[in-house]
Amino acid sequence: MNPMVLFLTQLLPLIVFIIVDSFVADVRISIVAAILFAAGQMVFVYVRTRRFEWLILVDVGLIVALGGISIAFDNEIFFKVKPAIIEGLTIIFILVLILAPGRFLLRYFGRMMPGMVFRPEALRMMKLMLGLICAGTAVHIGGVLYTAFCSSREVWAFVSGPGFYIIVLPIAVVPVIVKRLRASA
Repeated sequence: MNPMVLFLTQLLPLIVFIIVDSFVADVRISIVAAILFAAGQMVFVYVRTRRFEWLILVDVGLIVALGGISIAFDNEIFFKVKPAIIEGLTIIFILVLILAPGRFLLRYFGRMMPGMVFRPEALRMMKLMLGLICAGTAVHIGGVLYTAFCSSREVWAFVSGPGFYIIVLPIAVVPVIVKRLRASA
């Protein structure tokens, strides 16, 4: 499954949480809705692909575990820190990719994006972009943790969901734009 699609699937349970939370006063109901949606999403992906995606499994596991702890202790902070935890794990994974031998990185991206041909000359740029994505993700983790502890649920929801894409998307788009501008000059 495409890595960007996997990241987008992490956003959907948060959107369900936000929608339900706007209609009910009890945050526990919103958390249960997000848990049920995430579990349903995992089943849907399994039925469609006939395999479990490890990132979705980890994400659903964290939603269930931290959502359950939040409900048990009547404290939503455990649920709110989930995006920071999954992104921390993602940073570790990306750092492994950056430090891996070039041929491993080329094979990994070849599997993730079938049909695309990656030349060894592209490795430097790929590693640079991965490093920038790590930096953007680290900034986002800081924002998620700050808003989880110091802001309203609405501000946290914006930062933890769309905030990630506001930070990371330009990192992915700017090098493409620069490359096209250089090619046309």
